[in-house]
Amino acid sequence: MTDVAVEVDNLSKTYVPASRALRFLLRTQIREPVVALDRVAFTVPVGGLCVVAGQNGAGKSTLFRSLVGLVVPTTGSAAVLGLDVVEQSRAVRAVIGYMASDDRTLWLRLSCIENVGFHARLRGVPPAERRTRVDKALRGVGLADVADRSGFALSGGMRARLQLACALVGRPSVLILDEPTSALDPVAAYELASLVRSLAEDEGIAVLISTHRVDEIEALGRRVLLLHRGRLIHDGPVDELAHAERPVIELHFMGVEAAAWARSRLAALPDTSVSGEANTVEVVSAWPVGQVLVALEHHLEDLESVTERRQPLRDVLTQVLASVESVQDMAVRDPMDESQHDTDEPVEKRQT
Repeated sequence: MTDVAVEVDNLSKTYVPASRALRFLLRTQIREPVVALDRVAFTVPVGGLCVVAGQNGAGKSTLFRSLVGLVVPTTGSAAVLGLDVVEQSRAVRAVIGYMASDDRTLWLRLSCIENVGFHARLRGVPPAERRTRVDKALRGVGLADVADRSGFALSGGMRARLQLACALVGRPSVLILDEPTSALDPVAAYELASLVRSLAEDEGIAVLISTHRVDEIEALGRRVLLLHRGRLIHDGPVDELAHAERPVIELHFMGVEAAAWARSRLAALPDTSVSGEANTVEVVSAWPVGQVLVALEHHLEDLESVTERRQPLRDVLTQVLASVESVQDMAVRDPMDESQHDTDEPVEKRQT
């Protein structure tokens, strides 16, 4: 038995346009290749919990569908418990529990017992132990009291729990959850996230869960994979993200003029962002508080108070993604390509 539950090596997926003859039969109408994953590589240990975060279209669902065999990668490889997801897809599906981002995997006219029992049959659970496994899965997600209730009579949070029970009934070693809380209220989302965390800690199940909710990233983010435009731009704890440990320094001045001067002065400091209005100045900087105050010079006497607070994770992610965007935009413009340089020469002269 390997200690690595999931191993992804330079995985890429590019969706290419269909031929004109088939285009009218397909739901997508893309006209040019779309890179959904770009050389993604990481590993998840047995019993590890990993949050896959990113904006819509970052490649989270494509990554998960590649791991469960619903999408064939263009290049690279992926393995689950040492099993290749392409060459041994049937064996991979036997050890994975997969929860999609919507409830279309449920038969809403059927009861909870019937839904989980149906998935147990799909997973090849022997008839002799099928009912025991179904009851255990429903108890594990807190649906034992409503086991006979149909899917139509369940709330959104209960349906999400039912999907999780369907994924667990096969006793998977790896659990892949694709934005399971996207349609849930904050309380139901927190309860489901807590349940997922306990599965990783108590049952030793390796969990990959995707989300774009900041509160879930903070609650589950002991390890975060941050995807952007198909690329993996961060792999590690949330606190290791750029700017994550920089506090927000809030300065309150006696007058509006002093605050305006301070914003102008502090904005000139390297690696520093300044905001605020009226007599308030907010500073996020690599400089310590003492250096920031020294930069105010004689306007220190106009300062009423100084406070520090942790920078919100939403702001951290926005800054990280913005910096990545700027780097990628610079990479698109090749400084060695003379055809992209501005020039006052007429076109006819350049062509000659």
